Amino acid sequence: MPLAILAADHHDVALPDLTRLSAGAEAAGPRLSAHPAVQGVVVLSTCNRVEIYLDAHSVEQAIAAARDTLADVSGTSRDHVESLTSHAVGQEVVQHVFEVAAGLDSMVVGEREVAGQLRRALQAARRAGTTSPLLEDVFQRASRASRRIAVSTDLAAAGRSIVSVALDLASARAARAGCRRETPAWHGADGPHLPTGTWAGARAVVLGTGAYAGATVAALRRRACGDIAVWSSSGRAEEFAARHDVAALPVDGLVPGLASADLVVSCRGTGAPVVDVPTTSAALAQRPRDAAPLVIADLALRRDVSPDVAGLPGVVVLDLETVRSHAPAATDGQVHRAQEIVGEELDEFLGRRAERAMDDVVVGMRDHVGTALEAELARLPMSGVVDAEQAAQALRRLAAKLLHEPTVAARTAGREGRGQEFVEALALVSGATARHAQRGTPDALAGVRADTAGGRPG
Repeated sequence: MPLAILAADHHDVALPDLTRLSAGAEAAGPRLSAHPAVQGVVVLSTCNRVEIYLDAHSVEQAIAAARDTLADVSGTSRDHVESLTSHAVGQEVVQHVFEVAAGLDSMVVGEREVAGQLRRALQAARRAGTTSPLLEDVFQRASRASRRIAVSTDLAAAGRSIVSVALDLASARAARAGCRRETPAWHGADGPHLPTGTWAGARAVVLGTGAYAGATVAALRRRACGDIAVWSSSGRAEEFAARHDVAALPVDGLVPGLASADLVVSCRGTGAPVVDVPTTSAALAQRPRDAAPLVIADLALRRDVSPDVAGLPGVVVLDLETVRSHAPAATDGQVHRAQEIVGEELDEFLGRRAERAMDDVVVGMRDHVGTALEAELARLPMSGVVDAEQAAQALRRLAAKLLHEPTVAARTAGREGRGQEFVEALALVSGATARHAQRGTPDALAGVRADTAGGRPG
């Protein structure tokens, strides 16, 4: 299977390095698709992974091209990219996609956002014209496995999403910092986990209008937050607000928005911090003196919040590293069942692909039989009237033609001592039973051959 992946993820690479690699990673797809070794490419770039999936004519050349392209678009040296990335080929790639879609390879095991990220990565490849039938098949089957796991297990409940963990952690930090907010403990089968906090009565401001922003709005509503506003520097806040039934802040309304917020969740990731010290200081100056600390959760891989903001009085900042360190582990039983489902789906996928690999053989056999049949039909009377004897002769000639080459091959196999191999192959291909095939087979002649070899007459 000509599949390959070039990957860097949170398991082995620090988030700052992932940040550098992800800069411009989406542009790698169109550039790589023009390479002669690449038939198709899908790029997955998230807050904790950068992965380039390749349908390759030449796996080695495609991986090398992917490293060169990633270095170029991210502004990172080729040697540094090579030190940060790993690669896999063939079946390992398929298994990896299935595990990623299932949430088994995530920073928070069982998170559901990654399945949507995979679907959007495939959609982006479609729009760019860089996908291929093989990549389509792999990603769609991975989505099917993910849906089956969601229905058949409680993995998503046991290992919650990055957004959910961040909001629960923010609630706990807010309570410790002086906000009066309930933080009831959530208990799973393996003991207490991160508190699940309510944001009822709070005002939340979401920075960004992408997929994570939508997931954040949904997670806030599950936590009883009814006062949500969105801000975007691109001017897309109005459209997003209309789709999600939230308020929209004007482009120049960031400072007033921060000043009135209890919680800020940023998920833009454009690489240029918008919440810096001057902006935050201006917002803090507009807040009442007795206001609770402003809690800011920066979920962007490329920081939206300047690190210096955490040093300001009256501010609590959470970043991805903090969220990762507090992520709960999924229960072993749910993980095991999810892994079983991935294995079942993988076996089904590989079996189906193996069947499809024989399509050309099947077509060739049908063409061969069809040609022989057409030749016999051409010998029949043009009048269209065929008596029984003519039909029988035509069928005998057709059978003789179809059996000629197998018969020659059988005799050749017997002469070369490969008779049993031929019998087994014949049974596999034609369904002929051993009883039909064994009359005069190599087993019956084995003693004769042995006696002859020993110098005794047969």
